[in-house]
Amino acid sequence: MTQTQESIEKIRSFNRFYTNIIGLLDQHFLDTPYSLTEGRVLYEIHTMKECSARKIMENIEIDEGYLSRIINKFAKQGLVRKFPSAKDKRQHMIMLTGKGKREFLALNENSNQLISTLIEKLSVKELEDLTGMMERIHELLGKDRT
Repeated sequence: MTQTQESIEKIRSFNRFYTNIIGLLDQHFLDTPYSLTEGRVLYEIHTMKECSARKIMENIEIDEGYLSRIINKFAKQGLVRKFPSAKDKRQHMIMLTGKGKREFLALNENSNQLISTLIEKLSVKELEDLTGMMERIHELLGKDRT
């Protein structure tokens, strides 16, 4: 096995481990009615306050049709409001409604609680090591994506 192949196997093994440990494959992410992708879309809309579907697509690299279905589903559920852009009437802006903000905050709290549970037994040094390694992974894998 080549060094590259061995590295690929180690990365894939870690991905399977981490995906399992934080429940990414669960049909309903963090015991909510939302998938991981839907949760991420809620996060993006919350973070940007008002945004276009195009901006969400840029941030999370999601298929336009899939994003459109998620946004329409959220609109039907009363989680988001769509309205014409003041700058370009052909484009719609999206923002969370009060209900959408409450759903996001609950999802965010569940996520924080999950991570808190995962790290609660780590020492200060182990936590510093873990977050330092995560920052390094982000730096290494993200350098060609910016």
